[in-house]
Amino acid sequence: MSSKDENGTERRYGAQYKLIGKNYVTADLHAKVTGKAKYAEDFRAEGMLFCKLLLSPLPHGRVTWIDAREALAMPGVRAILRAEELPAPDDSLTDNGTVIKATKWAEQALTMEPVYQGEPVLRHEQDR
Repeated sequence: MSSKDENGTERRYGAQYKLIGKNYVTADLHAKVTGKAKYAEDFRAEGMLFCKLLLSPLPHGRVTWIDAREALAMPGVRAILRAEELPAPDDSLTDNGTVIKATKWAEQALTMEPVYQGEPVLRHEQDR
């Protein structure tokens, strides 16, 4: 790939790269193709729990009440986590050191006032 800069000089991009525009084989290709590769989902640990999210069926709704008794009575369910049990969003720090202050509109792990359909409302943790 090439282009001309402001002086009309031809500039070539990618010449210093060894793999751009070339076929190559990655070290894990065979393992991925044969199904032998291990992914995060493939690992298990003693006492490990799995999380399932309850997603909002509609945007701009408001959850006024959650009765989790039935869910907690189900086999394997260990806990139900609600939005009010989580800490508020925190300030974040960018790569160049700029602090972005948290706001009430910051993305939260769970919410009682979902903005979009599919936003997580609560989660339960269970054995698999």
